[in-house]
Amino acid sequence: MSQSIIEFLNLKEDEIQDIKTTSESDCLAVYLTLSVKPHKCPHCGVLTYRIKDYHCRIINHGLFLDRKCIVHYNQRRYLCQICNKSFNESCLLVNKHQKKSLASHLLIMELAKNPHMTFKNIGELLHLSTNAVMNDFYRNLPIHIPVFPRVLCIDEVYLGRNAIKKYVAHLLDFENNRTVDIIYGRTKDSLHSYFQKIPNEQLNKVLLLSSDMYEGYRFLKNHYFPNAKLCVDSFHVIKLINDMFNSVLKSILRQYVSGSVEYYLLKKKRYLLLRNESKTDWFKNEFNYKFKQHISNLRLRELLFNINPLIKEIYYLKEEYISFNKIKDTTVIPDKLNTIIHKFLTHSHKDVKRVGRTLRKWDSEIINSFSFFNGARVSNGPIESRNNTIKLLIHNAAGYRNFNHLKSRVIYCINSSKKER
Repeated sequence: MSQSIIEFLNLKEDEIQDIKTTSESDCLAVYLTLSVKPHKCPHCGVLTYRIKDYHCRIINHGLFLDRKCIVHYNQRRYLCQICNKSFNESCLLVNKHQKKSLASHLLIMELAKNPHMTFKNIGELLHLSTNAVMNDFYRNLPIHIPVFPRVLCIDEVYLGRNAIKKYVAHLLDFENNRTVDIIYGRTKDSLHSYFQKIPNEQLNKVLLLSSDMYEGYRFLKNHYFPNAKLCVDSFHVIKLINDMFNSVLKSILRQYVSGSVEYYLLKKKRYLLLRNESKTDWFKNEFNYKFKQHISNLRLRELLFNINPLIKEIYYLKEEYISFNKIKDTTVIPDKLNTIIHKFLTHSHKDVKRVGRTLRKWDSEIINSFSFFNGARVSNGPIESRNNTIKLLIHNAAGYRNFNHLKSRVIYCINSSKKER
């Protein structure tokens, strides 16, 4: 037990004169005295062995085997025989004037990397107040200086209805999945206010800018990234088409009464149409309680197509775009995209035409999205996963009133992660 305690205190055996422990159900008390050794006087630099007195310091040392650990450190005060001034013995366990050990500081910073942990959770775990944990975290937080990458991903995250500005803009380095910065607000004014302070040599480094189809990001590219190509993330384009298709299916659903076969198919089996065709096992045969027989997914799709010819038309338009999105030969992409956009624009349904107009508006940015960097296609996939960390932090803390606190915690959590591309 003593050996494990010594290692836990980050000390060596020859540094310790005496160590005793008393254990209770929820607390471990360690009584510690260090070995006598010569100390250099901080005032005149002369070595001395002379001891003036002892002082017991109560130190919170975090957790040992899930129990609170309190160290009763019997600290010596040495007396210099030359200048007659006294000073405390040196110790790696705790800093001067601190009640928390160095290990507690490190444990707070380690626990703060976990987005599931709030400052209150960390305080309860280490038997510290929430304010003590927060003060320690912000005092030891490394300084973050934004460094712009060659490929920059940008996306927004919703802060909640009680926030003054509802969104933050998240900037991420596509190459190493590290957060570049967090901007309070995603409006043109908010983006302009932030980027006008960034040196041009930083902005000129960006060669590819990946985003969704928000007009503010096009404004951003045109004004601040002269060397960059704007790439619309392919996921958002497919989501636009799928959302339109889902809306059409729901409008057809409302034409049928509850309990009818058509209503059942559109309500319960609509997901078969919204899912990518290549990711569905069409020959999977299961017993269906509505039809009281085994029926395959392929047959269910045929029944859905028979409800309304519009369903089949939009389904194959969607699948055509998904197939187009997988093309590797960049020379055929412009012509293929023009063909697909023409089919959307000339369709009889107004919602399909609306999607066609959006695709036409962003066609050059969609073509740019087929750019590759270090063997990977440029997309907002990495930033979407990091956005989940931001949402988790906001949810667990029930919102942040101070944006700078949120920004610091987000950057620390994401950039402390070892996950890289």
